[in-house]
Amino acid sequence: MLQDIRVRQRDYLIELARVLTQEMDLDVLLWKILRITLNLLNGEAGFIALYDPKEKWHVRAISGVLEPTARYIETYLKNFSEREESFDQNALIEINLLIQRICQMPELGFADGVGLPLVEHGNFLGMIVIFRKFHTGFTINDLAMLKIFADQAAIAIHNADLYGENIREKNRINALFDAVPDGIFVLDLSHHIIRVNPAMTKLLHVKEETLLGEHHDEVIVLENITAGMELSAGEAGGWPFSKESKLYVEGNLAYGPLKEKPLPVGIAYSPVMNDENTMINIIGLVRDISKFREADDLKNTFISTMSHELKTPVALIKGYASTMQLDDAKWDKDLIKESFAIIEEEADRLANMINSLLDASRLYAGALTLNRSEINIAELARNIAKRMQTQTDKHTIRCEFPADLPIIYGDADRIEQVLMNLISNAIKYSPGGEILISGELQNDFVKISVKDEGQGLQSEDLQHLFERFYRSKRSANLAKGVGLGLYLSNGIVEGHGGKMWAENRTDRSGAIFSFTLPLNPDDHPAALKFRDIGDYKNHSL
Repeated sequence: MLQDIRVRQRDYLIELARVLTQEMDLDVLLWKILRITLNLLNGEAGFIALYDPKEKWHVRAISGVLEPTARYIETYLKNFSEREESFDQNALIEINLLIQRICQMPELGFADGVGLPLVEHGNFLGMIVIFRKFHTGFTINDLAMLKIFADQAAIAIHNADLYGENIREKNRINALFDAVPDGIFVLDLSHHIIRVNPAMTKLLHVKEETLLGEHHDEVIVLENITAGMELSAGEAGGWPFSKESKLYVEGNLAYGPLKEKPLPVGIAYSPVMNDENTMINIIGLVRDISKFREADDLKNTFISTMSHELKTPVALIKGYASTMQLDDAKWDKDLIKESFAIIEEEADRLANMINSLLDASRLYAGALTLNRSEINIAELARNIAKRMQTQTDKHTIRCEFPADLPIIYGDADRIEQVLMNLISNAIKYSPGGEILISGELQNDFVKISVKDEGQGLQSEDLQHLFERFYRSKRSANLAKGVGLGLYLSNGIVEGHGGKMWAENRTDRSGAIFSFTLPLNPDDHPAALKFRDIGDYKNHSL
């Protein structure tokens, strides 16, 4: 018979009821249940083991039992779960067999044990096992009380497990919510913002507390709507029609710090419905579409520029070819020679534009090839300077390289393409003066610079100079082009593992375009961007 059980049982049941309602941490709850059970049964040691159909058995709380015994308990339970399909039907038998085995270990000194199956609404959750150093019988009242105790413990464990799973699921959802790169906001039925993710606050350049509680219409202020309809217009038309309904709108967001420079966004609205198909929340996903707008602008600019650039050479070629075929016209030898020279020059312009477009396409796809070999960059620059000098009588092209500048490994044709483009730009965009090509050794790189004596670069152009098809207003007025030269040059340099940049001169007016090339491309993974078909060190990049 339990010692003082009739006097103490009410206190333990009350304590367990308090634990049941107050403790939701499963591990802490198990320890408290084990402590209460040890006190209730005057136990010396005990454990609580939980059973899961997927994870099988696991001892979650243990007291007064050494680690080797705990491992034996888990091994025994694991072996049993592999032998039997339905443990809950034989739970009491197996608990008693386990108690007998452990009580037979003389080194432990246990004389008796009590096993309490944990069953909640017919689902077997596990067991509580308590060991004692004395034998005591149980009356019917004692057994009934123990069953009540075990049932309450099972309910507490089940509730704590559900609570823990809810917390884990909530944390997973929160992690996903916070990790979404697009802005997200959640509205209540009155259209007030009740939650936002970090991307939303970053998008609007405000803190979370600034947005919480604000009305949707005060935050989502759209100008120049280009597609879809706003939330108010959608709801006026009956949205949402079902839980799968979507609403989308595109426009320029002009909230708070964005008022001066509205941000192009696309906003998708989705309803959150309950089981009765009644809307309880609205989720809005805000995506920055400025890059898509820029891509559209870039495409339109490219089409316009190419149409203009192609029109002139095609018109000249056709005009001269048609004129020379006139039967009633007489052409002297010098005029025919000049006409053919113009046709050839314009055809070369067309070929260069086509090659630039093809190279730009290959570069964008990462398929531009490099044929590496040893390059004397100083000698290469001098040869290019001599050829380019024939194209201008207003500029003096000069080279300045140290005598001990080391040999580099690269694609000579591509490096020549870079230098010719930089020198050509210096000729186009400076009225005259000296164009200086210089080189120097900087650690493991060779630095090459091209200086001119032109007007220099506008600050707003510096960050866009190496973008595809970009042309500043000044350059567009001074010379023809499609805006691919610097883009290709920068890509070629990066493909070699170097970098390119532009700046204004500090000693006088003019611009400086510089780039670096590594002495050893193997040390610079950026060069892996290109496919290497050369035989440099028998290394294929």
